[in-house]
Formats: sequence, structure tokens, C-alpha cells
Amino acid sequence: MANLTIKNLSNNFGSIRCLDKVNLEVDDGQLAVIVGPSGCGKTTLMRCIVGLETFFEGSIFIDDELINNEDPKDRDVAMVFQYYALYPHMTVRQNLSLGLEHTTELTKDEIQKRVEEITNILKISSLLERKPAQLSGGESQRVAIGRALVRKPKIFLLDEPLSAIDAKLGRELRAEIKKIQRRFRVTTIYVTHDQEEAMAVGDKLVVLRDGKIHQVGTPEEVFNSPKDQFVASFIGKPPMNFFELKVKNKDDKYFLQNRDFFYEISKRYYERYLSKFLGKYLIAGIRPSSIKILMQNIPFMTTKTNAATVSLIENMGNENYIYLTLNSKKIIIKTESEIIPKIGDKIKFSFEEEDIHLFDIDSKESLKI
Repeated sequence: MANLTIKNLSNNFGSIRCLDKVNLEVDDGQLAVIVGPSGCGKTTLMRCIVGLETFFEGSIFIDDELINNEDPKDRDVAMVFQYYALYPHMTVRQNLSLGLEHTTELTKDEIQKRVEEITNILKISSLLERKPAQLSGGESQRVAIGRALVRKPKIFLLDEPLSAIDAKLGRELRAEIKKIQRRFRVTTIYVTHDQEEAMAVGDKLVVLRDGKIHQVGTPEEVFNSPKDQFVASFIGKPPMNFFELKVKNKDDKYFLQNRDFFYEISKRYYERYLSKFLGKYLIAGIRPSSIKILMQNIPFMTTKTNAATVSLIENMGNENYIYLTLNSKKIIIKTESEIIPKIGDKIKFSFEEEDIHLFDIDSKESLKI
């Protein structure tokens, strides 16, 4: 087990800056998930840690030991790639034992004992004499994970480990990966572009975009208190709704509004968050799950309600995504499965003011942190 520390790491591909002064600490035994859109620098960062990619600025430490100039084989870091990278001409047993044969002084008996131990944990003991062509996608991924863990590395890296697997098996495997990581207590970095997967797996989320870290925190912190509009839009399914609104007051009452949208806020809320923005525009975000469709028996202030037309309904099984059109603005609401309006219906909706996320219109940074 080990701590991983990255300081001011930067890297270019030609004229393109793919990592920009990345700073990150992953504690001993922690599972950190790096999440972000394709091309944001996730895999490049992993390759820098393992030693497959050079970088022009910054430092990487394992347990306070600088590893910048260490060869990959000397870093005690094991990586599972997106597409398994198993040797096709070798059996599962040979794939698992090969790294130990070349990087340790263990005897053959000791190597086989360790291989059998890891295959029992991963439930792949029956596959030891098969070759990769005889394995399913899920079995191949378990073997790839086993090949990394059998070395008992200080740092364990997983690069998009479930992207080549169907959704159902992926959900099962991500639960297994988390369970295995807990059992071995190995410091782990897990890369994915799937924010739902990231929320389910990680102790710590690292949200990356264009080579820069936008936020680091627990899944709950990142979801409930996004530091900027990008994090708010990327984390959460379906994505957050955003409105460009002006802060106004009239007759000692306060409002967020534009030509299409009108919402009264309390004086307490105004004084806490918005007193510096009177007469100015900002961005208000509201999660689909926080928006309520108003039935006739639900009391709500008329100055907190708006009406929009249902344009699309997606039935997700235990919930529905309701798409609304408010003039030119598109809005998504997540509701219980029993709530199914008809396309073309005009419905009223509202939400609680404490559920509003506020962002500066220029910097895009949160006004509530």
C-alpha cells in the first residue's frame, strides 16, 4: 500500500496541452476515480504515472519517493488496459505468472501459490488452462485484473476497464472491482468517462477537463456542491438544467427572471447569495430530480411556478425523463414512473430555492461555495 502524490504535472502533444499543472493526492488504500469527457487527458495521466509517457514539467511521488526517472518495471505500479492486452498464445495461468517470473525472485511453487490465491478471489480458477480466445469479455477482464493484482503492486491503475463490456455485466464487474479493491486495500486510480460508473465506484472523484482538474471530492460532495458549471453539467444523469437569469427586486421582493422564466426567491436567500448581483445576470442550475410537476392538490406559490409544454417522454423503467419546452428553452424533469403526462400537455412545475445552484456568468464558478 502507498500514497500517490502528483505535483504540477504538465504534458504536451505537439502544440496541444493535454495536461495542465495537475495536482493530486491519493491516500493509502484509497480508490480515486478520474472522470471526464473523451480527450480530457485521463489516459495520458495514467500513462505518466506508470511510466509509459514522458512529461516536461512536474513530479510524481510514491510514498514521498520521486519516480520521474524510474523505469516502468521499477515503479511497482500495475495497470489494467481498456482492451485487456492478454497474450493470446498463453494460457490464463501463464498470463498471470509471467510478470512474477520476470520481476521477482519467487520460486515456481511460490508463483503458482500466488496465482491460485488470486484466481480463487476472482473466481476464475476454472479458467487457468484456457487461452484468451476461449474467454468471454468479463472473464478476460477478470484475468487482466488478476495479472495486475498478483504482483501485489503499490499502485493499481484501471484505464476504462468496463468500456468493452455490456452494461449489465459492467454493473456486476464494477461492484466486484470495488469489493476486490477493499479486500486488497491497494491504492487505486480508476479512469472512466462514465459519470454514473464514477459515482458508483469511487471514494474520491477527480473531475478532469481539457487537461485541468476542475474538482476533487467525495461523490456526494461533487454531486451536491459542484465547484463550477462544467462539473454541475457533467456529473448527474440526466444533466442539470441551466437558465441565464437576472437578479431583480420589486416592492421589497426578489426574483430570478428572464423573458421566459420567473421565480421569486426569499429575502434570506437573496442576502445570503445574491446581494452583490442585483441587476446582473447569472446562471441558475437545477437538477431534473429537484423539479416537481405540480398537481392540483399540491400547494405552491404562483411566483415560484412556470408552465411548459411536454415535448418528449423517456420511460426508464422505475423513472421517467420528461422533456419540456418553455418557449425556446429545453428542460428535463426526472419523475417517478407513475407520473406520465401526455406529449403536448401544458404543465406547471417548480422547485425549492435551496435546490438552485448558482454560477457566475463569466467565470462559470459556483456562487454557493
